[in-house]
Amino acid sequence: MYGQQYQNNYNQPPPPPQQQQWGQPPPAQYGGPGGPGGPGGYGYNGAPLQQPAYGAPQPGYGAPPSHNDYNGQTPYGAPPAQSYGAPPPPQQHHLGAQPPYGGTSPQPPYSAPSPQPPYGAPSPQPYAAQGNYGAPPPVGGQGAKFLGIPIPAPPPAVPVSTLPGYNAQFDAERLRKATKGFGTDERTLIDTLSPLDAFQMEVLTRTYEQTVGRSLKKTLEKELSSWLEYTLVLLSLGPLNGDLHLLNRACSGAGTHEDLLNELLLGRSNEEMFYLKEGYKRVYGKDLVSVVRGELSMKTERMFNMALSGQRDESPYVNQQQVQQDVEALYRAGPGKIGTDEIGVCGILLSRSDAHLQAIAQAFPQRHRVALSQMIQSEFSGHMKDGLYYIAKGVEGDGQGVIRDAELLHAAMAGAGTKDERMIYRIVRNHWNRPRFNAIKTQYQSLYRQTLKRAVEGETTGKYEKALVGIIEQN
Repeated sequence: MYGQQYQNNYNQPPPPPQQQQWGQPPPAQYGGPGGPGGPGGYGYNGAPLQQPAYGAPQPGYGAPPSHNDYNGQTPYGAPPAQSYGAPPPPQQHHLGAQPPYGGTSPQPPYSAPSPQPPYGAPSPQPYAAQGNYGAPPPVGGQGAKFLGIPIPAPPPAVPVSTLPGYNAQFDAERLRKATKGFGTDERTLIDTLSPLDAFQMEVLTRTYEQTVGRSLKKTLEKELSSWLEYTLVLLSLGPLNGDLHLLNRACSGAGTHEDLLNELLLGRSNEEMFYLKEGYKRVYGKDLVSVVRGELSMKTERMFNMALSGQRDESPYVNQQQVQQDVEALYRAGPGKIGTDEIGVCGILLSRSDAHLQAIAQAFPQRHRVALSQMIQSEFSGHMKDGLYYIAKGVEGDGQGVIRDAELLHAAMAGAGTKDERMIYRIVRNHWNRPRFNAIKTQYQSLYRQTLKRAVEGETTGKYEKALVGIIEQN
């Protein structure tokens, strides 16, 4: 996947701003000025893989985007007062530590008992509560959750107008003055936008448009350029609309940006998947399932169809007998047979709850002396391997994907040249859930012996650097 060539005018500067309709994505070069990075992944016993690193770019990935590439839809909804009619939020798991790929497996000794809770007991959830399997998403109601945090409920819910303790009119006026006349006060734009949470960003964008008569997105596109524009516009979209914009990017232009599809669609809760499908139809007028099908083929298409169904088991309870059955089924579908039963593996990894997958990740190496992620690296290839590996790395170790996401951030900056677009959207997406982002930053420093802030400062310059550092420092 990461070796696929995209025809995206690699290393060319962005075209001049275009006047475009609200919410239109750009035909931007999906790639970066820094060029591709060096290898960074490892296989069994830490040996270098004969392929780009996990999270490494495809050639041409990372070029500055052109103007008008953002979904400018204003988020809707009100802050959750109660979860009337909504499912409990998606489950999360323990935070732990794990060495980089190729290091010693963090799994317990082969003879040690699994550190799972007692049979039938729910696993602790440090960042969010568990959801009930089969509960309907809160359509148009309060209590919407996305990326593990409350967000303004999407339409047809009544939009947020004011928030206690936040003066949106003051910030709107700051933005207006910073972009008035000749020249732009970019520092004020950064200082105003980077501290805001999802609800504050929603109120500010609506207040700004009401005050100025033009959307904040259009103003930022007009006043900024290159990666600073990309960063602040993506930030201004909020969590849900930001993911909708990135989904459209992943399925637009020459080639499919498969790594982005992995991060946006795999491992999502049923509630999140409902919001993505409903929002994509509302914003772009297209069925997300049909769009993704058109970008993929064969068994990889079937894998994403399973993910897009939004029918995962979300019970917090773990059936240890079923765990052992799944461990054996995974082994028989992979190393235990001639050829690999890809659909059998996908059926388990894409339908089981996070708590159940955690238990599988702990039990698999105890039974078969190889980590689940290493088995996937050995038995699969191409986009399917990358997608299943993304899931497996998310449930190994800490079980919440904290280690995986720290490694993905590092991969965006490793090697020759920075993969700017990946670095930006990984920082912006992760920063919305601030307790989890703090855990990622801590894990990053533990793995790479420097802070995420220092790493970003070494890869960026100017106001672009200040924008990313401003986002990182808000947590």
